[in-house]
Amino acid sequence: MTGPGVQVGIARVPLARAAGTLLGSLLAASTPAAAEPRPTPGHAERIEYHDPATPPSQGPAGAPVTIEVFLVPGPNMPVGALHLLEQLADHHPARIRLVYRILRSSSSLLAPSAALEAHAEGKFFELMDELRKQRGPLKRDDVLDLARKVGVDPQRVDQAIKQEHYRKVFEANQHRLDRLHAGNAPCVLFNTRPTKLGPSGFTLAELEREYTVAYEHALDKLARGVAPRDLASAFDDEAMSGTQPVVMTAGTPDDDPDRSPLDHPLATPPLQLEGLPSFGKPGITATVPVVVLCRPNDTGCGNLLRTIESEAQLYPDDVRIVWAPWFDVSLDSATELTLLGDAALCAEVIGSNQSDLTTSPGWAWIKEMYTQAGKFRGRKLLADKLIDAVAGKLDVNARTLSACRATIASSTLTRITAARHAGVPPRANVAVVIGGRIYDGLTEQSMIHALVEAELAPGVLGSLPRWHTGK
Repeated sequence: MTGPGVQVGIARVPLARAAGTLLGSLLAASTPAAAEPRPTPGHAERIEYHDPATPPSQGPAGAPVTIEVFLVPGPNMPVGALHLLEQLADHHPARIRLVYRILRSSSSLLAPSAALEAHAEGKFFELMDELRKQRGPLKRDDVLDLARKVGVDPQRVDQAIKQEHYRKVFEANQHRLDRLHAGNAPCVLFNTRPTKLGPSGFTLAELEREYTVAYEHALDKLARGVAPRDLASAFDDEAMSGTQPVVMTAGTPDDDPDRSPLDHPLATPPLQLEGLPSFGKPGITATVPVVVLCRPNDTGCGNLLRTIESEAQLYPDDVRIVWAPWFDVSLDSATELTLLGDAALCAEVIGSNQSDLTTSPGWAWIKEMYTQAGKFRGRKLLADKLIDAVAGKLDVNARTLSACRATIASSTLTRITAARHAGVPPRANVAVVIGGRIYDGLTEQSMIHALVEAELAPGVLGSLPRWHTGK
């Protein structure tokens, strides 16, 4: 109906379009909802992950023969040697476990980090296959592309490289290589025993002979009652030398001219080490304390301390390095040396600015003290001036330090007197006590290392993480 003033607009729609629209509406109304796209059923995708501290390996954990390969992944890998070792493992799948100990070099961090990240993501062997194909130096982007190609997250690889995420794994593998005296990488060990084979110049027949010797050795261990699960630690223990090396003293002590220079007496009573500066893993009771007694201003002693710190690093759960003041109290400089010794003892008590948790406060002090003393070489150095220099460098409160020094005045002399009563020769410039035995004038690092090993054997390697068994 229309009326005055009302206008009606009629839309002109073609008949075919109207019909199509109507038909579309009817179809839409009549089409069941099931015809619409539906999401696919949900599923859980399994992502493999491995603890990077447990090394990549092939073969059963309880295999009687464990072959360890120490290498730096990258274009210079011994590809041929790795192929032969894998062939050997394939020939004896139930008797061989092939373990890869990844190292880094001073110039190569990219590929080793990528290899351990690939191991963590379950793609170690895939990435190693790609690395074997490379023939030139690898840049960061090259390594990330290889990781992406085998399904390893390139962002995680990049972060692992930037943050040196696997630094402790590299260090642990390097320490194991050093402890076993296996030489330089790449190298191969059969049941913890370094082989005489070259890193790449061996044949499959030579590997078979090495395997046969290792397998027979394992059978002998089993026959003697070693449980299969304990084979790896038994081989580790066997690798440690329990033979005491021959050590000559620096000279026959003045108070005992009849004593042989090969005789190294036990400190009796034992030295009291509480309150002395030390280096090593905090909170451990060291199996073998290595005590270095020397003058507080002897820069040579500072060098000795730096070199033997490696012992505590190689055996972090068993060795601690301890410094004690020592000098001839009849020297004209005894008063100055006493002041320096007291300051070091105070630094151990009140604390100093050390950045490394493996060092006690006093250890940071004595290392800086030797550094500062080296700057005054050839010039007369007053104790107070050296103490002020060290305190300023380590940000030690001068007033607190002075109060402590006044409280413990001459404690250094008390320590020296106790050491003399224990048997340390009074005229010795330096003495090292290892396992309670006094070695007058010992400064050679290799000899100190051999003595530490003899004290620890057997068993120190067995106390390390059970990487052989994956535990």
